[in-house]
Amino acid sequence: MADQSVVGAAGRMATVDGDRSARARLVILLLCLALALSVLLSLTSGASDASTVGVVRDWLTGAVPGDAALSARDRLIIYDIRLPRVLLGVLTGAALAVSGAVMQGLFRNPLADPGLIGVSAGSSLGAVAVIVLGSTWLAPFTLALGTLALPLAAFAGGLAVTLLLYRVATRHGRTSVATMLLAGLALAALAMALIGILIFMADDRQLRDLTFWQLGSLAGATWQKIGSVGPVIVLALSSMPFLARGLNALALGEATAGHL
Repeated sequence: MADQSVVGAAGRMATVDGDRSARARLVILLLCLALALSVLLSLTSGASDASTVGVVRDWLTGAVPGDAALSARDRLIIYDIRLPRVLLGVLTGAALAVSGAVMQGLFRNPLADPGLIGVSAGSSLGAVAVIVLGSTWLAPFTLALGTLALPLAAFAGGLAVTLLLYRVATRHGRTSVATMLLAGLALAALAMALIGILIFMADDRQLRDLTFWQLGSLAGATWQKIGSVGPVIVLALSSMPFLARGLNALALGEATAGHL
C-alpha cells in the first residue's frame, strides 16, 4: 500500500509539472505573437499611410527590383526611422525583463529588480554626471566619445556599483545575499545623494536635459546605436541560461546552494 501511495503521489506530481510546462509554453507562444503584432503596429502607425499588409508585402517582395510594395518615402520612414526604434525598444525591454528575473531569483523575491541593490542608481549617477559636467570637468570624455558618452557613463556607473557591491558582500570566497541587499540599499542612497548634488549644480538647460533623459525616449534610435548596444545585450541574454542552475540552487537557500 505504501508503495502504491508513493507511486500515485509521484504520478500526480508529474502530471502537475506537465500541466505547468504546457501552460508556460502556451503563455510564451501568446506573448511572442503579441510582440510580433506590436512590432507590426509600431511600424505602420504614424504620419505615413503605409498599411500592415503593405509592409508585409514589401518584406516578401522588396528584394525583387521594381517590385517593392512601398514607395521610397515610406521605405525611408519605416526602415530608417521606425524600425530602429522598434528594435531598440525590443532589446531594451528584453534586457530589463531578464535582469529583473535574475534579481528575483538571486534574492528569492518576486518584487526584486536592479534598483533594489543600487545598480539603477549607479547608472543614473553616471548619466547625470555627463549631462551636468560634460562641458566642464568631463569635457575630454564627452568630446572623445560623442553621442556614446552618455550611455557609456550610465553603463560604467552601474558596473562600478555592481563591482563594489560584490566586493563588500564577498568574504572568504563566499557571497552573502543578505549583505549584498543591505549594501545595495546603502549604495543606492549614496548615489541618489550625489545625484541631488549634481542637480543642484545644474543650470536651466541641463535641468531640461535631465528631465527629458529621465522620461526616456526611443526617438534617437539609429542603426549605428543598435549596432553598438545590440551585440552586448544579445551576448548578455545568451549567457543567462547558463546561470539558471545556480539560481535554482539559491532558491533552496544560501547554505544549501553553497554545498551544491
